[in-house]
Amino acid sequence: MFGVVIKESNAHFIAIHMQEVGGKNFEECISQVPAFLNHVATSMHEMGYSTGRAYLDLEFDLPESYNALGSLFFINDVTLPRIRQYDFITKQFVKLEKVFETYDRGLLKCRMLRKAKFPKDFWPTVKWGRKGYMHCRFRIDQTVFDFVNVHLFHDESNIALIHENPALYSENRKRALNFVLNELKRVNEDDMHSCPLFLFGDLNFRLDLQSFLNRITDDADLREDSTESTQSSICSTDGYGDFLTANSPNTNELKPMADFRRTVSAIEFRRSPDNSTSNIRSSCILRIEKKLFDYFNHKRLLNEWQGYLEDDREVHNFPYLRELSINFPPTYPWSENPDESESLMKTRAPAWCDRVLMNSRALEMVKRDKFAKYDSFGKDVCMGDHKPVMLSFSMIL
Repeated sequence: MFGVVIKESNAHFIAIHMQEVGGKNFEECISQVPAFLNHVATSMHEMGYSTGRAYLDLEFDLPESYNALGSLFFINDVTLPRIRQYDFITKQFVKLEKVFETYDRGLLKCRMLRKAKFPKDFWPTVKWGRKGYMHCRFRIDQTVFDFVNVHLFHDESNIALIHENPALYSENRKRALNFVLNELKRVNEDDMHSCPLFLFGDLNFRLDLQSFLNRITDDADLREDSTESTQSSICSTDGYGDFLTANSPNTNELKPMADFRRTVSAIEFRRSPDNSTSNIRSSCILRIEKKLFDYFNHKRLLNEWQGYLEDDREVHNFPYLRELSINFPPTYPWSENPDESESLMKTRAPAWCDRVLMNSRALEMVKRDKFAKYDSFGKDVCMGDHKPVMLSFSMIL
């Protein structure tokens, strides 16, 4: 699938950004990465990309800096004389030798990139994960490009989103991405638009849950399963209260609720044939648990994604970043079962987690090509719980 996408693009310069290199069981599987990378490099060489650079953070034995990111760059043989890569130590652009090179140790001292793991205090209430960024810079002729690989925090609990603070996780992602952007401003001497910026990654952007639930649970009433009374499992912040209660008899909207002191284990939206909230024959249309999002018609969520695309609003937290229009289904959470590769998992609400964002200079460049393409791929192939996203465009320099 990857080779097909490369051949169709006929690109002169290719940037590939990966997150969670080594997979979820990285301590066991990370030893397989070099062989996989060699296979990719061989395939690229056969397609005319003899020059490549791979930067992979495989040092899980250094937990203070390990972020499991991988950035790969391939250059077409014809284009190589026009390409230079930036040395962040000397602050000079240097020629590239016609060879494929891999860097997977000592990346903190590597001159050709900047990388960091997000500070631990960004998310003190949960296990410190493999999240951070990696930044490389290239020049094609006289145009400089910044390429930034980012992996932001995920939603730890569906229940916490509903009963604790609907902005709990998105605010944390906002803080982390602003940290990356501020680092870029520092390197660019306070000018975020000094050169085209492309920011790729698993940004873990999620839907506006209140709006989305109102949309898909119309005419349903809410019921909860809970354990004994207790304090809130995750502290609300910034003055946000709980926003979800059973639907009022006079409205289908979800309303703010009073202070919450129970540990809710599950939430169900049920619909009765006669719209009665007391009808015992009511059927469950949605059940939500910490890591369960079981909708009665999951295929509908996949087939009718245009109907809730407007609930994808988290990107608006970053008005200085731009994006081409989304014309592809949610990129998460897809089944990891090869026999169900065209289905969504029932773990989370669907979302466009994987994105390619850019600054205004980059967007202007991309929009000059009326055939620019922004899409996901591998829709009918099992590729893990995320579908890759690509941006391809032509430019005249």
